[in-house]
Amino acid sequence: MMTLEQLGVLQRSQLETWMAVTEEAVNGVNRLIGLNLQALKTGLGETEHCLHDAAGAHDAGEWWNAQARYLQPAGERVSGYTRNFVEIGVETQNGIARALQQHGDEVRRQWGFVAENFVDAAPPGAEAAVNFFKASVGLEVAAAEAAEEAGASRIPSPSDVAAKDGTAR
Repeated sequence: MMTLEQLGVLQRSQLETWMAVTEEAVNGVNRLIGLNLQALKTGLGETEHCLHDAAGAHDAGEWWNAQARYLQPAGERVSGYTRNFVEIGVETQNGIARALQQHGDEVRRQWGFVAENFVDAAPPGAEAAVNFFKASVGLEVAAAEAAEEAGASRIPSPSDVAAKDGTAR
């Protein structure tokens, strides 16, 4: 049977894993909030200048020129915002994968102990339940390892790709 100490170690391992994952996710959300606030602040300031210049125009040509002066930089900022947004998403995803990989081994090891204790404590005639439990733990371990292998190759961020290709803007 599983002891309280073993149960505590297992729960602590799982809690540490989810705390690490949650920390990475919250950091990513905080960075996105900061990016959005910066974009909003910049956009409002530029809109004010554009409206001021457009309102001070004496003819249609000046009005169109005032609009055009702000459109190109605004388009470049949208492109930069998109790059930053994607980069934050990729970095957050990579951070979560790292956290899961770092803590996943310990959790799987603890689940192995749980399975061993369950098998040792099973009453006679419970072979079907024991085999089912062993199979389910084995499938969980295989799924976790497959997920780690899939996440082991770090997803390149847009800046990594741009630096590699020499196409940084």
